[in-house]
Amino acid sequence: MGKLGRFACILTPMLCTLASLVCIVLLLIAGTSNNVLPSVYYMQLDLRHINLQSSIDVIPGGTFSHNVSTGITSGNAQDLGLKNFYTTYLWNYCSSASAGGNDQCEKSKSGYTFDVENIIQSESKKNVTFPDSVQKVQKAVNVVSKFMAACYVLAGVATVVTFIVGWFGLLSRWGSCVTTIFADIAFGFLLTASVCATALAYSLKGAFNKAFDSFGVDSTIGQHWMRTTWMATIFAAAAGVFWMMSMCCCSGRTRRVMGHDGPAGGKNKGGMGMRVERTGYERVGASPLMAQHEVPMHPYGAPPAHKPGFEPLRHGKV
Repeated sequence: MGKLGRFACILTPMLCTLASLVCIVLLLIAGTSNNVLPSVYYMQLDLRHINLQSSIDVIPGGTFSHNVSTGITSGNAQDLGLKNFYTTYLWNYCSSASAGGNDQCEKSKSGYTFDVENIIQSESKKNVTFPDSVQKVQKAVNVVSKFMAACYVLAGVATVVTFIVGWFGLLSRWGSCVTTIFADIAFGFLLTASVCATALAYSLKGAFNKAFDSFGVDSTIGQHWMRTTWMATIFAAAAGVFWMMSMCCCSGRTRRVMGHDGPAGGKNKGGMGMRVERTGYERVGASPLMAQHEVPMHPYGAPPAHKPGFEPLRHGKV
């Protein structure tokens, strides 16, 4: 396969790798400021219909400030100083008065987790205690969220390395082999992150909706996030498969790819197409094997004439 075929064989996995990288970048930068991809959130809490009286009755041992518990029996988020919507991303959370945008985003930080109890306490300036079921889920969320974020970062790094090393796959099959290894590593991290994100999101939704049902709080999974993370995973898987195919099925001879059409292998040592000049005398048209083993031909004189042998009895008398 020549230059054009090799390039076509490498182009497909390169495009898949690039598409996966774009999706990962979208997930990493979403929500880092008010106007950066506000719809690509991981989970959203809707506090518009929060019922404070139900909250006080349901939460065992739950405490509100005296003013709230005696002066407000039913109200909305503004009565507690809360925003209507709280959305969480990979590095921070944002709040807004209406759906579809963010009014304020917290500073991004590594090791961030979506701690609902801490967020509501800090925003409302009230001492609110949630049920034990929510607190148990929150402990698992803290661990899984950090692990998930680490997997996304490692997947992004491995994908960048794959895209860079992939250009060397254009020159040889060894380049494709190394690129395949990095592509598989990127796919492994990305698949782990996507599985964690999906499992965590649906677990949180079930736990929060069950615990917050009487509070009037509703949780929603970010569909754009789920589509993006699984699209990145699918592209990464396709890239790994096509990189492996480029290693096994496409020619990777450097001389042909670089435009040298001479022999790249053959019987010569090293496969570089080198030719060795013969030295010394050799008869034209002679076989190579006969050149060294042929008996030299020297001129000889004519053989002597035949003479009859000596017969003594022929000359004697009988």
